[in-house]
Amino acid sequence: MTQRLSFIVTTCMALLASAAQSRMLDLTKPEDVIAAEIRLSCSPDPENPAMRWMSGQILGRRQGEADKRLFNVQGLNTAACQTYDDPKRGPGYRSVSREIMFYLDPATGKIIDTWANPYTGETVEVIHMFNDPVNMPEPKYAYGKDGKPVAWEGQIVNGLANTQRANHFFRDGIMSGDYQDYVGGKYSVLELRSIFVPVADWLNTAKPLPVRGSSVWSRISPWLPWMKMAGREGQTVLTSTWFPIKDMSEVREPLRSKVLNEFSVYTTAPPLDDARASVNSWVGVKKEIDEKRAK
Repeated sequence: MTQRLSFIVTTCMALLASAAQSRMLDLTKPEDVIAAEIRLSCSPDPENPAMRWMSGQILGRRQGEADKRLFNVQGLNTAACQTYDDPKRGPGYRSVSREIMFYLDPATGKIIDTWANPYTGETVEVIHMFNDPVNMPEPKYAYGKDGKPVAWEGQIVNGLANTQRANHFFRDGIMSGDYQDYVGGKYSVLELRSIFVPVADWLNTAKPLPVRGSSVWSRISPWLPWMKMAGREGQTVLTSTWFPIKDMSEVREPLRSKVLNEFSVYTTAPPLDDARASVNSWVGVKKEIDEKRAK
């Protein structure tokens, strides 16, 4: 057999083997739901993590006043996941990620370090969001601890899969005292996410990653702590869109240069066995305030 013929035969065999392994995932099967979630949310290869770039805006809302556009925002999430195969609960995964977000001047599009608060007249220092890590507390499996199979809660319309999620967090604020049940001040946040992804790309295991879907993410929350609103009535509304990206070349400025030059660790995911608890933006703000007070 000539070298050229050998190459052709080897290539054909590889293509046939790949075709035999690739298939369309079935969202009625719990095992395939887990496989689909991995394809959409994280990467099982820590050397090539799943990356998403975010762009949006934050509005301020108060009763009796017109809404104010306070900031533009840009962010990045980088995620990888450990996969499992439990004899009783079936296949599973646990994702680990890092997330960073910067506040931008709506007029100039530049990252800001100080901000003139239109509600108080005070100029305050901006504390950007550095959430490292954002980890799942425990693995998710095809079957729960009670043996109930996981189900995909979404809809498919005209070849486009859509999943909608609403998460409400209501707990003690980490920057308040021990009397919040009496005087209020609870940390109350509503997060809304709607994910859109082409079924042909998402469920076909032969299709490359990242899956070219996108999501709309909104958050209704109290005033950001660093705004120093001192308990004033009102709230912030963040609305944004997340896009999957292959690498940092697809991230727009000024976020791309900021991350590459100063925060390159956020282009990598934490170790797959990272046992640290997740960090949210309020935790990060408290940490920075405490560190400055201690100096």
